[in-house]
Amino acid sequence: MNRTKQNLLWAALALAIVLGIAWQFYPLADAKERILALPLNGEGFSGQDVPLSEFEKTFFTKVNVLKRVYKIGERYFFVTALDGTRNRHVVHDPYYCFKGSGWEILSDKSFPIPGGTASLLEITKGEDKRQALFWFSDGTSHYTSPLHYWWEATVRRITLGYSGPEPILILIQPLEGGPVDWNNVVKIFHPLFKL
Repeated sequence: MNRTKQNLLWAALALAIVLGIAWQFYPLADAKERILALPLNGEGFSGQDVPLSEFEKTFFTKVNVLKRVYKIGERYFFVTALDGTRNRHVVHDPYYCFKGSGWEILSDKSFPIPGGTASLLEITKGEDKRQALFWFSDGTSHYTSPLHYWWEATVRRITLGYSGPEPILILIQPLEGGPVDWNNVVKIFHPLFKL
């Protein structure tokens, strides 16, 4: 009986390895078109693409990245969207990026946005105090949990994309410090909340 169980375990391991290798090469549809559908200009906002640095080009290999600066109302904001279909390891909890860049996270509050919830962070580095808003989106629902993102992305890979579109990470933060009227940002820059 033990020999049979051992053989079944070896067979299951071999099957898992074969499927794991096969899944790596199965071409899943990405979210590039969804990300690039974000308009550069609209009523109350205008933007421009920001080129990736050499480090970012290396770090974001095989990743669809939107990196722009937008003027929304009278303020400037940095907007980043990441699609990890081809390299899901670069899409992670934004806490790591902020902490790795020397920012201290003072608070994290839920902020309602169309289609779900975003995380509103208060961050500081020395005397510089800022806010940032981030969320993950599958095109219909918005959520803040990295675990939810990882689960959704994993299920999508297991089902070869049949479970739904690829979730993406979206981050928006003002270029200058000071409080932000996020409700006004949502109202003016509504296309961002449809990604």
